[in-house]
Amino acid sequence: MTDPEEQRLVVTRAFDMLRADGFDVSCDPDLLEHDMPPPWIPETSLGDRLGFLAKHIQASTHTRDMVANLSEVTAPGDGVLQRVVEILDTTAEWWEGFGEPADHRYAQRLRTIAESLDSYAIELRAIRGDLADRHAVHPRKNRVRENQVAASTPAPPRVRAALAPSPTAAQRCASPALPATAAGVRPVPPARPSSAPGR
Repeated sequence: MTDPEEQRLVVTRAFDMLRADGFDVSCDPDLLEHDMPPPWIPETSLGDRLGFLAKHIQASTHTRDMVANLSEVTAPGDGVLQRVVEILDTTAEWWEGFGEPADHRYAQRLRTIAESLDSYAIELRAIRGDLADRHAVHPRKNRVRENQVAASTPAPPRVRAALAPSPTAAQRCASPALPATAAGVRPVPPARPSSAPGR
């Protein structure tokens, strides 16, 4: 791109999209178009993103795929379950700030749920670790995978020969069809020249 205005538009669009996805981006202000409206980016809810994760898990054929997806949920520090525990603890502190007797009970209940969830997260990490040690293809998914591989792998020469149509069938298909007007009509033999003079 040699047009400076076009360059600014492209850089601005990329800059805005990266910022919208949560990336911390720095850029020379001269490269940005400041009058351009921010792009409309459809937002995906956190629940939908977790739903996509469930679909990835359902489609996983090997333990390594499954473990990678499950790690998003069970990872210590930044996994989904760890973040939910943080949310519950933070909510408990916020709720306790109201100072009413019932508020203290709600805060304590939230902390109890957070502790239970944290212990479940530890157990799930252990299960994920056991799954990671298997290094195997899922037996039911393996059949689907074998069928897909079989469909994409060429058959051996003998099998191809057995499945191939006969050469005469190929010739019949390749021969030109008769015109519709001549179908079923015997052609008239050409007239023989007469030997009589003057004819």
